Amino acid sequence: MLSASRLVLGADNEHDARLMTQLAVGVDVGGTFTDVVCSDGSQSWTAKAYTDPGDFGAGVLAGLELLATQMNSSVPDLLASVARLGLGTTAVTNVLATRSGRKVGLITTKGFEGHLRAARGRRVTVDGWLNIPWAPVEEQCVRGINERVDRSGEIITPMNAADLEAAASDLVCNENIEAFAVSFVWSCRNAHHEQQAIKKLNELYPNIPAFSGVALLPILREYERTSAAALNAFCANALDGVNELESKLTALGLKVPMLLMHTTGGAITVPSAQDNPVGLASSGPAAGASAAGELCRILDIPQAVCADMGGTSIDVAVVENGKPKTRQRGEINGIFTAQPSIDIESVGAGGGSIAWVDRRNLLRVGPQSARANPGPVCYGRGGTEPTITDAMVLLGYIDPTNFLKGAVELDREAAHAECARLGQKIGLEAIDVAHGIREIAIAEMSKVLRAKLAQQGMSLNATALIAFGGSGALFAPAVAANIGMSRVVSPSMASVFSSFGAAMADLRRERVAPIDTILPCDEETLLTINDAIDQLCNQVSSDLATDGVTEDSQEVSILGDFRFYRQRSELTLSLGSKSEFSEGFDVESAIASFKEAYVKRYSDAALAMGAPVELVCLRAVGTGRMVKATISQNRPQSKSNCQPSGARSVYLGGGKNESVKTYTHEQLEPGNWLTGPALIDASDTTIWVPERATAEVDTYGALHIKLNEAGGNSG
Repeated sequence: MLSASRLVLGADNEHDARLMTQLAVGVDVGGTFTDVVCSDGSQSWTAKAYTDPGDFGAGVLAGLELLATQMNSSVPDLLASVARLGLGTTAVTNVLATRSGRKVGLITTKGFEGHLRAARGRRVTVDGWLNIPWAPVEEQCVRGINERVDRSGEIITPMNAADLEAAASDLVCNENIEAFAVSFVWSCRNAHHEQQAIKKLNELYPNIPAFSGVALLPILREYERTSAAALNAFCANALDGVNELESKLTALGLKVPMLLMHTTGGAITVPSAQDNPVGLASSGPAAGASAAGELCRILDIPQAVCADMGGTSIDVAVVENGKPKTRQRGEINGIFTAQPSIDIESVGAGGGSIAWVDRRNLLRVGPQSARANPGPVCYGRGGTEPTITDAMVLLGYIDPTNFLKGAVELDREAAHAECARLGQKIGLEAIDVAHGIREIAIAEMSKVLRAKLAQQGMSLNATALIAFGGSGALFAPAVAANIGMSRVVSPSMASVFSSFGAAMADLRRERVAPIDTILPCDEETLLTINDAIDQLCNQVSSDLATDGVTEDSQEVSILGDFRFYRQRSELTLSLGSKSEFSEGFDVESAIASFKEAYVKRYSDAALAMGAPVELVCLRAVGTGRMVKATISQNRPQSKSNCQPSGARSVYLGGGKNESVKTYTHEQLEPGNWLTGPALIDASDTTIWVPERATAEVDTYGALHIKLNEAGGNSG
């Protein structure tokens, strides 16, 4: 297992001197806890601190203080030895979730003022009613100006500068807007007007940020471009806390720039994030999915679904061939966007999800969360509504005396009292309420997992479930059993695995160019495609160089968005590395790859045999290799059945408690195995091994739980 061995900073031997300059730190700011990991490449230290919703930087500093204490050091000495610090933050997610961003003024082509609110005809259900989706721009804050470009890129009506100035002045003086979004019709064919408008707005109002839709997303879809500009303008102040935190860390001794986790699973610099703040939405779950991809790669797991269960939600993503699946469009906090991201589905079923009784007198769980303040009832921080964590303490799955390495003793009696109070409304005893909360949580998690697997056309038997987060391994075996999966893998440091992902992700930059052509194509069009590839590769290499990545540390790959002609959705396919395009774009190979991927996703019955294939756009993805944490391998041991450290009374249903064997996670060694039912207590999480299941530790410290053919016993 990866241990928390101490590294004494300031040692005078050559080995320790090298370690002092090669520490990688990862941080994941969650809704309840801020997780921090520090790795020197061979050993790691972890810490958890409560997240402060009003100042997320306070949780980061508290976590670093806990790490420094473990390492017999101070925060300044620790930071002075850090070669890389990565951060997954909920700053942007919180702005979107609470709708607390800047007031945005949208400037668009005259006659198209309503297309953002039209939302492509999408509607959302609220209490049984279909409503127009929320938009980041109020209806009265949209202005249309005289300008027009046709679909060939020809300027039909030159932009009227006086119209632009008048619209901007009206928005600032009369609507008190705090950020501009600019998006013109067909700007993807000719961006001249939009570039002119942004330049003029920056001159007129240098203190008001202005975002261009075509600069953020140069694709054909008008609604998506406008949405990108508006959402980024809305979130323009979301990174204020990040800048403040970086300044504090620098003052304390950090010598390297802080890196932020992008929603695509890569890392970006703070200046890059300020140009596209929405790219940080769901950055914490993206970090976890990125780490799960690396785990699958080294364990040779070709196909997996990862489940990150924290205090607020469970986040699910698919990993194939060591890489998380991505999407080019989707929802972030219920808001439709074309922001490229790891394909993550979330459901409000985390450890802090609150149990309640609806108007039909039915027990419900989530999506409301107690978060860190006031937190679950058993935390003793003022919470008065029972949560999933309270239920698991009352049922006996969580040892209340061993929470956060024993630093906090959970109040089981308080959890019992609140479950009993809730049970009075529906005629249930406290223990039955707790059992019902667990069963509902398992059902909610099973639903999102089953849907994700079905979407990707994945076989249950051929897919492993990678479980992490504070509560992931406590629920994943039961969820896997519920839907018929047979293998669960809990990585070492499972509770803080997302922060580990923030410490190991490479820098990532992406550029996109619209193509919109039918394949096969003529020679002239093929030359245009090859020119676009060259230009994209040069642009993304330049972006990485700006971030400080040397050419020999760069890798550039080409992706393409394909669809059958006139379909609405595309499939994104990897076309190879930059070096593989020395002879140009291979049309026939691209068509064959698209059809193969289409059949895998939708079956051959959905294949449109006579329809031509359309190349919608090309993407260049640049990766910059850098110092990062690694998943260490320990010396293999012979297989042996390990002995339990004790037993705990657990309510498994049926009206009675049962004695369940317990094991200490830190005492398990590679090659150790055990059989369920059993509970494995770590310092910051608990792992459940169901009845008739076996668990074995591999050389990387990961625990492999194998359920029987029937899926084990979800109890």
